[in-house]
Amino acid sequence: MEKFYDGTPEGLFALLQEALESGIIPEQIRRCQQQHQEDPRLPSLFTEEELGLPAMLGGPEQELKALAAMAQLRSCSETAFQDCLQAFMSDAPIEPDIIRYAVRILKAPNHTAAEKRRTDRSFRPCEIVLNASQRYLRELDRLLGLLRFKPTNEGYLVARCEPETYALPGLAIPLKRRFGTTAWAVQDEKRNLVLACDGIGEPELASYDPGEPPFSPPEGLVPDEYEALWQEYYHTINIESRKNPELRKRLIPLRYWKYLPELQVQH
Repeated sequence: MEKFYDGTPEGLFALLQEALESGIIPEQIRRCQQQHQEDPRLPSLFTEEELGLPAMLGGPEQELKALAAMAQLRSCSETAFQDCLQAFMSDAPIEPDIIRYAVRILKAPNHTAAEKRRTDRSFRPCEIVLNASQRYLRELDRLLGLLRFKPTNEGYLVARCEPETYALPGLAIPLKRRFGTTAWAVQDEKRNLVLACDGIGEPELASYDPGEPPFSPPEGLVPDEYEALWQEYYHTINIESRKNPELRKRLIPLRYWKYLPELQVQH
């Protein structure tokens, strides 16, 4: 059986509630309107009926089902709830495994059994969910160390990246704590998303047109001035005799290098 949802965490948890009510876990789940990967302003050539897609949950019905499923899972195991949410944020197409993992935990007879099932990697969906969750958390940790910020004409400090996972929401709290009252933003150039905070309110996530970036360099600032500072810092602390290219590639995968000005001198 195949199911469809809108690509949001709420939509996925609504499907979890449906699986709990029906006792049937879908073999395949398709994201039909993944807003964070596609510009919602682009018109579709076909209606859902023309594509043969069934009607999806939405609005109050989806919200009620999602809230019910989340409440049950959090009551059973808060850690399992976080595992499911982080696995979803990994952006891997593993929705059926997330639901199987959650259903198995929810059917545990008590909290002790639920916690045992939560880490039972002999159950294949558990292995998949925990690996995806860890991959998401690893990328968050890397990004917090590898984001390189520059000032913009709009008065923000902005960093650019292309994370493998849907990482921007997870950066909101740690970056707000780091920057305090300083305005900052992070652009996900893979998904055309920007997470921005004006230093006063809460960070907000929004999509943008890749042809019209939301931030621009300030007038009078040499475009590569901040890059030059990073390059000088890297050159100063570098110990040539201890260079280990293979270790560097393991610690800093190549996909991050294009946004690291200190590595542009060599690559």
